[in-house]
Amino acid sequence: MLNQIRAQAPAPAQAASLADALRSGDSSDAIDLLLGCHSRIRHFTTMARRLAAPDAPREQIPSAAKAVYRYYKIALPLHEADENQSVYPRLRAAAPPGALADANQAMVDQHVSIDRIVADLLPQWEALEQHPEAAGATAALARQLDEAWQEHLELEERLIFPALRTHLSLQDQTAIRQEMVSRRHGSGAGA
Repeated sequence: MLNQIRAQAPAPAQAASLADALRSGDSSDAIDLLLGCHSRIRHFTTMARRLAAPDAPREQIPSAAKAVYRYYKIALPLHEADENQSVYPRLRAAAPPGALADANQAMVDQHVSIDRIVADLLPQWEALEQHPEAAGATAALARQLDEAWQEHLELEERLIFPALRTHLSLQDQTAIRQEMVSRRHGSGAGA
Protein backbone atom coordinates (compact mmCIF):
# COMPACT_ATOMS: atom_id res chain seq x y z
CA MET A 1 0.00 0.00 0.00
CA LEU A 2 1.34 3.39 -0.94
CA ASN A 3 1.30 5.77 2.01
CA GLN A 4 2.86 8.74 0.36
CA ILE A 5 4.02 9.87 -3.02
CA ARG A 6 7.25 11.61 -2.12
CA ALA A 7 10.18 9.28 -2.47
CA GLN A 8 12.52 9.07 0.43
CA ALA A 9 14.35 12.36 0.65
CA PRO A 10 17.84 12.51 -0.76
CA ALA A 11 20.51 11.35 1.67
CA PRO A 12 21.31 13.83 4.46
CA ALA A 13 24.47 14.96 2.71
CA GLN A 14 22.49 15.37 -0.52
CA ALA A 15 20.98 18.83 -1.02
CA ALA A 16 17.54 19.25 -2.55
CA SER A 17 19.15 20.84 -5.62
CA LEU A 18 22.62 21.45 -6.93
CA ALA A 19 22.04 25.18 -6.53
CA ASP A 20 21.22 24.58 -2.84
CA ALA A 21 24.36 22.48 -2.43
CA LEU A 22 26.51 25.16 -4.00
CA ARG A 23 24.92 27.91 -1.89
CA SER A 24 25.67 25.90 1.23
CA GLY A 25 29.35 25.69 0.30
CA ASP A 26 29.54 22.22 -1.26
CA SER A 27 33.08 21.89 -2.57
CA SER A 28 32.62 18.52 -4.29
CA ASP A 29 34.30 18.05 -7.63
CA ALA A 30 32.33 18.08 -10.88
CA ILE A 31 31.91 14.31 -11.00
CA ASP A 32 30.49 14.11 -7.49
CA LEU A 33 28.16 17.02 -8.28
CA LEU A 34 26.95 15.18 -11.39
CA LEU A 35 26.36 12.05 -9.30
CA GLY A 36 24.31 14.18 -6.90
CA CYS A 37 22.24 15.31 -9.86
CA HIS A 38 21.63 11.66 -10.70
CA SER A 39 20.34 11.09 -7.19
CA ARG A 40 17.83 13.89 -7.70
CA ILE A 41 16.82 12.50 -11.10
CA ARG A 42 16.05 9.16 -9.46
CA HIS A 43 14.15 10.91 -6.64
CA PHE A 44 11.86 12.90 -8.93
CA THR A 45 11.37 10.03 -11.37
CA THR A 46 10.26 7.82 -8.48
CA MET A 47 7.83 10.55 -7.45
CA ALA A 48 6.48 10.65 -11.02
CA ARG A 49 5.87 6.90 -10.93
CA ARG A 50 4.26 7.04 -7.49
CA LEU A 51 1.87 9.87 -8.28
CA ALA A 52 0.59 7.84 -11.24
CA ALA A 53 -0.04 4.72 -9.14
CA PRO A 54 -3.69 3.71 -8.64
CA ASP A 55 -3.30 3.88 -4.86
CA ALA A 56 -1.57 7.29 -4.79
CA PRO A 57 -3.14 9.47 -2.08
CA ARG A 58 -5.18 11.92 -4.12
CA GLU A 59 -4.57 14.80 -1.71
CA GLN A 60 -0.81 14.48 -2.29
CA ILE A 61 -0.95 14.40 -6.07
CA PRO A 62 -1.11 18.19 -6.69
CA SER A 63 1.96 19.04 -4.61
CA ALA A 64 3.91 16.02 -5.88
CA ALA A 65 3.06 16.86 -9.48
CA LYS A 66 4.12 20.47 -8.92
CA ALA A 67 7.49 19.34 -7.52
CA VAL A 68 8.06 16.88 -10.37
CA TYR A 69 7.04 19.49 -12.95
CA ARG A 70 9.37 22.10 -11.45
CA TYR A 71 12.31 19.69 -11.36
CA TYR A 72 11.87 18.54 -14.95
CA LYS A 73 11.07 22.03 -16.30
CA ILE A 74 13.83 23.97 -14.51
CA ALA A 75 16.53 21.72 -13.07
CA LEU A 76 16.83 18.92 -15.61
CA PRO A 77 17.73 21.26 -18.51
CA LEU A 78 20.61 22.59 -16.42
CA HIS A 79 21.91 19.07 -15.81
CA GLU A 80 21.64 18.21 -19.49
CA ALA A 81 23.55 21.38 -20.34
CA ASP A 82 26.24 20.28 -17.89
CA GLU A 83 26.64 17.05 -19.79
CA ASN A 84 26.02 18.23 -23.36
CA GLN A 85 27.99 21.48 -23.20
CA SER A 86 30.65 20.80 -20.58
CA VAL A 87 31.26 17.04 -20.38
CA TYR A 88 30.60 15.86 -23.93
CA PRO A 89 32.99 18.12 -25.88
CA ARG A 90 35.85 17.66 -23.44
CA LEU A 91 35.48 13.90 -23.35
CA ARG A 92 35.07 13.78 -27.13
CA ALA A 93 38.42 15.56 -27.46
CA ALA A 94 40.17 13.35 -24.89
CA ALA A 95 38.68 9.89 -25.41
CA PRO A 96 40.24 7.38 -27.77
CA PRO A 97 38.02 5.98 -30.53
CA GLY A 98 35.96 3.00 -29.46
CA ALA A 99 33.60 2.14 -26.64
CA LEU A 100 34.15 5.29 -24.61
CA ALA A 101 33.68 7.60 -27.59
CA ASP A 102 30.54 5.65 -28.51
CA ALA A 103 29.22 5.93 -24.95
CA ASN A 104 29.88 9.67 -24.96
CA GLN A 105 27.80 10.06 -28.14
CA ALA A 106 25.10 7.75 -26.75
CA MET A 107 24.85 10.01 -23.68
CA VAL A 108 23.86 12.98 -25.84
CA ASP A 109 21.58 10.90 -28.08
CA GLN A 110 19.76 9.48 -25.05
CA HIS A 111 19.11 13.01 -23.78
CA VAL A 112 17.10 13.65 -26.95
CA SER A 113 14.95 10.55 -26.34
CA ILE A 114 14.42 11.42 -22.68
CA ASP A 115 13.52 15.00 -23.59
CA ARG A 116 10.74 13.75 -25.89
CA ILE A 117 9.16 11.79 -23.05
CA VAL A 118 9.53 14.73 -20.66
CA ALA A 119 7.95 17.08 -23.23
CA ASP A 120 4.88 14.83 -23.30
CA LEU A 121 4.72 14.61 -19.51
CA LEU A 122 5.25 18.26 -18.57
CA PRO A 123 1.77 19.52 -19.52
CA GLN A 124 0.20 16.49 -17.86
CA TRP A 125 2.08 17.07 -14.60
CA GLU A 126 1.17 20.76 -14.73
CA ALA A 127 -2.52 19.90 -15.16
CA LEU A 128 -2.49 17.55 -12.17
CA GLU A 129 -2.42 20.50 -9.77
CA GLN A 130 -6.02 21.21 -10.79
CA HIS A 131 -7.05 17.70 -11.85
CA PRO A 132 -5.40 15.11 -9.58
CA GLU A 133 -7.90 12.50 -10.71
CA ALA A 134 -6.03 12.35 -14.06
CA ALA A 135 -2.77 11.16 -12.48
CA GLY A 136 -3.19 7.60 -13.72
CA ALA A 137 -2.98 8.84 -17.31
CA THR A 138 0.71 9.58 -16.76
CA ALA A 139 1.58 6.03 -15.71
CA ALA A 140 2.74 4.62 -19.05
CA LEU A 141 4.92 7.60 -19.90
CA ALA A 142 6.31 7.77 -16.36
CA ARG A 143 7.28 4.11 -16.69
CA GLN A 144 8.96 4.82 -20.05
CA LEU A 145 10.81 7.72 -18.48
CA ASP A 146 11.99 5.56 -15.60
CA GLU A 147 13.24 2.86 -17.98
CA ALA A 148 15.04 5.42 -20.14
CA TRP A 149 16.70 6.92 -17.07
CA GLN A 150 17.82 3.54 -15.77
CA GLU A 151 19.68 2.82 -19.01
CA HIS A 152 21.05 6.34 -19.29
CA LEU A 153 22.26 6.76 -15.72
CA GLU A 154 23.89 3.33 -15.76
CA LEU A 155 25.81 4.26 -18.92
CA GLU A 156 27.07 7.49 -17.43
CA GLU A 157 27.94 6.05 -14.04
CA ARG A 158 29.68 3.00 -15.48
CA LEU A 159 31.60 4.62 -18.34
CA ILE A 160 31.34 8.39 -18.64
CA PHE A 161 31.95 9.62 -15.11
CA PRO A 162 34.93 7.33 -14.38
CA ALA A 163 36.41 8.44 -17.73
CA LEU A 164 36.19 12.07 -16.66
CA ARG A 165 38.61 11.30 -13.83
CA THR A 166 41.00 9.28 -16.00
CA HIS A 167 40.88 11.11 -19.35
CA LEU A 168 40.39 14.75 -18.37
CA SER A 169 42.93 16.99 -16.73
CA LEU A 170 42.23 18.49 -13.34
CA GLN A 171 41.95 21.82 -15.16
CA ASP A 172 39.16 20.44 -17.39
CA GLN A 173 37.37 18.92 -14.40
CA THR A 174 37.57 22.24 -12.56
CA ALA A 175 36.26 24.08 -15.63
CA ILE A 176 33.27 21.70 -15.81
CA ARG A 177 32.49 22.41 -12.17
CA GLN A 178 32.77 26.16 -12.70
CA GLU A 179 30.45 25.98 -15.70
CA MET A 180 27.94 24.04 -13.60
CA VAL A 181 28.10 26.75 -10.93
CA SER A 182 27.69 29.50 -13.54
CA ARG A 183 24.58 27.85 -15.00
CA ARG A 184 22.91 27.92 -11.61
CA HIS A 185 24.12 31.31 -10.43
CA GLY A 186 21.02 33.16 -9.33
CA SER A 187 18.64 30.59 -10.84
CA GLY A 188 17.41 29.18 -7.54
CA ALA A 189 17.19 25.85 -9.29
CA GLY A 190 19.50 23.04 -10.03
CA ALA A 191 19.63 19.43 -10.91
